[in-house]
Amino acid sequence: MELLVHLNKRIKSRPLIQLPVETLLVQYQDPAAASFVTNFTIIYIKMGYPRLEVGNQCELAPTLLTAMEGKPEPQQDSLMHLLIPSLYHMKYPKDSSNTSKMASPFILMEKPKTVQLLLEFMLDVLLMPYGFVLNEPPTRPAPSSPQGSSGAAAAGQGLPQPPPGMSVYAAKRVIGEAQWSPEQLEQCKLGIVKFIEAEQVPEVETVIHLVVASSDTRHGVATAADLELKSKQSIIDWNNPLIVNRMYKVYLGDIPLKTKGASLKRELKHEPVSTRVKMKILPHLLRSRLAAECFPANIQVVYDGLFGANTNNKLLSLTLQFVHHICQVCPDTNKPLGLMLLNGLTLTHTKDPKLLCMAYSAVGKLSSRMPQLFTKDIALVQQFFEAMCKEEPDVRLAIQEALSMMVGAYANLQGALLNLMEALVAAYMGKPEVQVRQVAMKYASTVFASDHVPSRYLLLLAAGDPREEVCSEAQRVLRALPAKNSEKEGRKPMPSFPDMVAYIQEKAAQRMKTPAKYTVGTYTLPFNPSAFGEIVLYLRMCLAHSAGATPVSKSLADMQDDAPAIGRYTHALLSDGPLTSPSSTGTKGAEVNPVQVYMELLQQLLSAVGGVPVMYCLLEVVSVCPHNLAPMFIHKIDWIKSLMNTNKEDLRELAAQLYAVVVSTMSGNELKTAVQTLIKITKDTHSPETQHGAIMALGYMVARYMSKRKSFANGDSALNREQRMNDTPKEDEELVAIATKAIGSFLDSGSPLLAVAACTALGEIGRNGPLLIPSEGEGFTKLAVVEKMLARIPSGKETLKMKERAIQTLGYLPVGDGDFAHQKKLLQGLMDSVEAKQVELQFTVGEAITSAAIGTSSGAARDPWTCTEEQYSPPDNVESNDVVPWVLNSILAKYIPSQNPHVRQAACIWLLSLVKKLHQHKEIRSHLKEIQTAFISILSDPDELSQDVASKGLGLVYEMGGEGDQQELVSTLVETLMTGKRVKHAVSEDTEVFQGEALGKAPDGHGLSTYKELCSLASDLNQPDLVYKFMNLANHHAMWNSRKGAAFGFNIIAAKAGEQLAPYLPQLVPRLYRYQFDPNLGIRTAMTSIWDALVTDKNMVDKYLKEILQDVISNLTNNIWRARESACLALNDLIRGRNADDLIDHLEEIWETLFRVLDDIKESVRKAADITLKTLSKVCTRMCESSGLAAQRTVAVLLPTLLDKGIVSNVPEVRSLSIQTLVKVSKTAGNRLKPHAPRLIPALLEALSVLEPQVLNYLSLRATEQEKPPSHGAGEGNVHTERTHLLNLSLRAGEGTYHTHRL
Repeated sequence: MELLVHLNKRIKSRPLIQLPVETLLVQYQDPAAASFVTNFTIIYIKMGYPRLEVGNQCELAPTLLTAMEGKPEPQQDSLMHLLIPSLYHMKYPKDSSNTSKMASPFILMEKPKTVQLLLEFMLDVLLMPYGFVLNEPPTRPAPSSPQGSSGAAAAGQGLPQPPPGMSVYAAKRVIGEAQWSPEQLEQCKLGIVKFIEAEQVPEVETVIHLVVASSDTRHGVATAADLELKSKQSIIDWNNPLIVNRMYKVYLGDIPLKTKGASLKRELKHEPVSTRVKMKILPHLLRSRLAAECFPANIQVVYDGLFGANTNNKLLSLTLQFVHHICQVCPDTNKPLGLMLLNGLTLTHTKDPKLLCMAYSAVGKLSSRMPQLFTKDIALVQQFFEAMCKEEPDVRLAIQEALSMMVGAYANLQGALLNLMEALVAAYMGKPEVQVRQVAMKYASTVFASDHVPSRYLLLLAAGDPREEVCSEAQRVLRALPAKNSEKEGRKPMPSFPDMVAYIQEKAAQRMKTPAKYTVGTYTLPFNPSAFGEIVLYLRMCLAHSAGATPVSKSLADMQDDAPAIGRYTHALLSDGPLTSPSSTGTKGAEVNPVQVYMELLQQLLSAVGGVPVMYCLLEVVSVCPHNLAPMFIHKIDWIKSLMNTNKEDLRELAAQLYAVVVSTMSGNELKTAVQTLIKITKDTHSPETQHGAIMALGYMVARYMSKRKSFANGDSALNREQRMNDTPKEDEELVAIATKAIGSFLDSGSPLLAVAACTALGEIGRNGPLLIPSEGEGFTKLAVVEKMLARIPSGKETLKMKERAIQTLGYLPVGDGDFAHQKKLLQGLMDSVEAKQVELQFTVGEAITSAAIGTSSGAARDPWTCTEEQYSPPDNVESNDVVPWVLNSILAKYIPSQNPHVRQAACIWLLSLVKKLHQHKEIRSHLKEIQTAFISILSDPDELSQDVASKGLGLVYEMGGEGDQQELVSTLVETLMTGKRVKHAVSEDTEVFQGEALGKAPDGHGLSTYKELCSLASDLNQPDLVYKFMNLANHHAMWNSRKGAAFGFNIIAAKAGEQLAPYLPQLVPRLYRYQFDPNLGIRTAMTSIWDALVTDKNMVDKYLKEILQDVISNLTNNIWRARESACLALNDLIRGRNADDLIDHLEEIWETLFRVLDDIKESVRKAADITLKTLSKVCTRMCESSGLAAQRTVAVLLPTLLDKGIVSNVPEVRSLSIQTLVKVSKTAGNRLKPHAPRLIPALLEALSVLEPQVLNYLSLRATEQEKPPSHGAGEGNVHTERTHLLNLSLRAGEGTYHTHRL
């Protein structure tokens, strides 16, 4: 013992003395050695190891590690303290994949406990701050303690404070007996990173070490660790529980949970890491789905980041990102987590706008994941709305998004909560910030049911908002009709009319007493004009809905269709409650009738602002109940006249109608005076607007008079007894004749405005009765009217509106006049008025022809306000002037077969109108076959609109026909679709063969469309046979057009004719399948639409797979390129995902044919073939993978084709694809290749010479030239080596036959 003490003194004072460390290590590991010996041995190892040269230290480092196994902890710590500094100087093999024992200095596989110890020690070293001093506390606690737990706490108080992330014990063992200087510590840390880089231990174990090292305060350590982390980013599985738990443990330290007792000794308790390390760990937790699901660790990290003592803005930002991550990933069922997240987020106090945005956004995400947390918390919504009013614009946007996401959580509120929400939304709807109003509007539209009156009112206020984004969204919500299934569930799409009117009236009265009222000139309104306009239109929608009609508010014509239904409902409302005089509406007596309130609102808005829709609404409500409501306006005649003088044409027309309705209810003398006044006004040339209003009013008044006279003549006296005129009919007729002539005098007016008005007025009179003017002769006669109108239709000077009104008027003249002498002239004129590119006009012509053809029996004779077209039936004693047979014959015999495509198109539109409107007419029903033939002939026209119209016509004919007719129609259409057979059109010199400039222009600039132009071009070129080629091409186009037309027709009928089509499916399905891939977009669309209509069963393709395959394969070599291309693309679609059994019989034929098509003359066909071959290659490779007979058969069919036809082909693309397929098949087929080896290997060797790059041939040639006898062997050897090397390279790069040979 004394000797050793003496030795120690000598050695310590002489640092250059080397000790036999290796021998000492052997002795230290000797299991037979006594503990006395090992204790002294470790002292000398600690003394001698640092004295060794760096190289010797590195050599002995693995032995140090081995020596630790099974030794006491203090000794292990000492050995690790020696080992860590030497890691910096260790040399590791460059290639990590080389795992031989010579290469790797540390063999750690068999020592898991030692590895664990080492990794823990390394982590502590990495966490150790530079220059840290462990201060022992100055005082010890008093030994007396009342209870054990507080005593333990007191004892704990005496411990020094360890660095962040470490325990007192860890800090002590890293400091050791001789603490490292900061530079030495940096070297140690770098050594650890190098050790991890060398992959001496599994990656999973060392991820946390790299993350901690990347947060180091010294640049060298942090950069090295960062680079290593980035290089392993793709390899590391961030969802590995081991990695995630380690990161959480380091981040949080040892936090004692309430559930577990405080069993850990204080000196072993790890502190949470520093903010710097936390900011490095969090981004990695963000990568992990598992980390977001680890409860409660995830919430502990969140609360630490949000409320921790040392948090900063960057950590806050990362924490909030982590919250977003949790919201996306966490299960919806984890309610405590959601609740804690919500509390944490709402308590977050930060001034940074970006962080606030993230926090609000996270609340929004949480609400969409766990709406149940929010449903009863309306205070949160108010808090967010308040914040929105105060925060700056960027944050406001984030709150807006959050509130928008939260809205779903409140969709099913009821009772008091719903009332609270209503008050809340109403309070914020008027705020100055546009985003606040926008969100309030969203809540009003989403939270409340669509028939909730107060919320609709709020939306109506929003619809009058000055900002476009608020008002357009509110209008969209108000006008959107809910789906039909929601009505079945008992939800109404809108409030009832009386409820809505009462609420609006109440609110209007309140607002008139507050500053919210709005002043326009001398008028005061309760709402601003745009909101008022929306309110009125919405009330009209409610009225229509309550009446059982469709509540649309788009076009006035659509709205007028619902008028009769609204009339019935209005009558019912008027019978329920009496009408009060206007003066008593302000009193609080009896309730005012909702219809009257509605009319007063309309008048209020009309007086102040005007507006065509508002005028229409007033006219509608008065016209549907004229006897009850018109008398209320007698004292307001001057107000209506003022509306007839406004500067808007449409408004004047509607006001004139209202004037006529009101005046018609007056007694005879007043009526007479009104007519004479109007005639006088029409002659006042100073104001065209006043003249226009007067002409329209005259027309409507005379029309109403004629209508009454007609109903009176028909014995309908009960209705008209009160309104019967006092004057004798003769005087009346004279007055009407004067009025009619006064109107007629404006037909030739230079002002288009007045001419249109006169035209409309005459049409209105003619619809209700005969014009009281001579039939023909001098002056203003019926013939003159017809001629003037007809002359305007083709005129280039007239506006479209004038033409439409002229056509309408012509259609109306025979309706009111059973003795109209010029009916056929009028109809002939209409049918001869066809012009190019006036398609919209032809629909008007179609309606006019229909009305004029059926004459007095037409539905146009009804009063559109009180009777629908379906309800109307002509009076029994009316004189018939039905010329439908003549019209139908003219259209079918003259216009449908016309060579002019515009005429054919127009005739098709007229025919559709006739069939649609007169489907009950015996003449139409008896000529269904001829009408069907006409529509089918139009199907082959190249114009898509013609085809569409004809297809709609065929649909109608199909519905009207009997079973036999339906069967015949289906077979005709199928034939057209299969063969392209179409109706022959005679060819004259002016027949248009190509549309427009389909062929460009001739050299002199003329067109190339008609037959004559084509013939002249052919003779100019001295190639008469070119004519036949042109005609053949035109026929080809026409054939495809007729197929496309058949598709249009088919689409409508296929849905209705399922059973009758069944026999044709085997022929139809294959063709249709291929036509879906036609290069022409029009045909492709048409055919796809048929396919969708016809193929309702998903298994249809499987059912007819054999037929489809045969059709597609046979068309791969069709002489028409578009057929080849469509066949390639169809085949590509067909084979994808198929089983071997489906294709195996056709494989050889498909491969060989596609090889031919890959060399097609047309590029688009080659591309299509290439796509298909690549798909086929994948399908075959997959088929060879499977086990069983099918794979064996596939290999047997595939290999001969690829070897005999593929790799020996002259086409480079075919060869390349064949080789690639062979390589893939060789990899997947395995043993199944054995029977084919004798054939496969020679073929591949032959292919090598073809595939050998040119550079090899060049090398070979050069080597032969330079051969000399002495160096013959060497030169040849070099060339062969070079050849082989290059060959291998080229084949490896192209995945060539080299692989196949090896396999």
